[in-house]
Amino acid sequence: MELALSILPILLTLAVGYLLVLTRILPSADWPAIETLSFRLLIPVILLRLIAQVDLSSGAIGPFVITLCTVCALAALVAFGLRLIPQSKLSDPSFTTLFQTTTRVNGFVALAGAELFLGTQGAALIAVAMAVLIAPINVVNILLLTAFGPQKASVRGIAVSLVKNPLIQATILALAINLLGIHIPKPIDDTLELIGRAALGVGILAIGAGISLRRLLVPRWQVLLGVILRPGLTLGLLVVIAPVFGLTPQQTLAACFVFGVACATNGYVVARQMGGDAELYADIMTWQTVISLIVLPAMAIWLLP
Repeated sequence: MELALSILPILLTLAVGYLLVLTRILPSADWPAIETLSFRLLIPVILLRLIAQVDLSSGAIGPFVITLCTVCALAALVAFGLRLIPQSKLSDPSFTTLFQTTTRVNGFVALAGAELFLGTQGAALIAVAMAVLIAPINVVNILLLTAFGPQKASVRGIAVSLVKNPLIQATILALAINLLGIHIPKPIDDTLELIGRAALGVGILAIGAGISLRRLLVPRWQVLLGVILRPGLTLGLLVVIAPVFGLTPQQTLAACFVFGVACATNGYVVARQMGGDAELYADIMTWQTVISLIVLPAMAIWLLP
């Protein structure tokens, strides 16, 4: 029940975003500027601060991280296999969105859940997971969106797009700060924190603004597929792979929060900015959030004495 209550605010924030458009307090025409602000400033800032400060020492790298990377890589391969579906049934924008909703991790919700059930140990495990996964996940997703986006960029075009992408820039800068042991001065860190606080809330509001109840209540088969891939496939792979690497019940539960929560909110903004199917992303994330309210408490009851 406590975990459900911790996830419920996401659904309520989604509803607020929907109502802002429905009541025309912030009509649909106003949201592109908000999404651009999120894509170019808010999300990069929060990625920069998180990755720059997390502990990446060798002591944190072990079976837990190997398990995370294995599950993520296998899920990505399965999602990429959707490319074999004819474009007449699954368009490129829908394909890239399904890949995003399978691979992107909502670390902030995972952090809240893990801390609730596992305390500081759980929070530390999620922090390590975010530091290890965020950079490659962002690179792969931006690469995919560029390769299969509306302009079908060349290899050079893809490389230029990666270099110019604010998420990639923030990730590379953060890794450099972290690995070089650079200390961020407190006034700058406080500024980054203040700006970054807005990222999660604005991202969820933007998703809610893109929701259509008619479309949501009569979901496309792509939405069902998105839910099967995450949390269905991701948690299924985790349950199989975790014992192979000898994860403890606590580590396994922390990994469940990584792969059992809904996909990250920033993927919606990325899809909107780079030619993905943003409406499909909003629908899938909403249903994933609802399902996580049921699945994650069940996993906690199963794994913890």
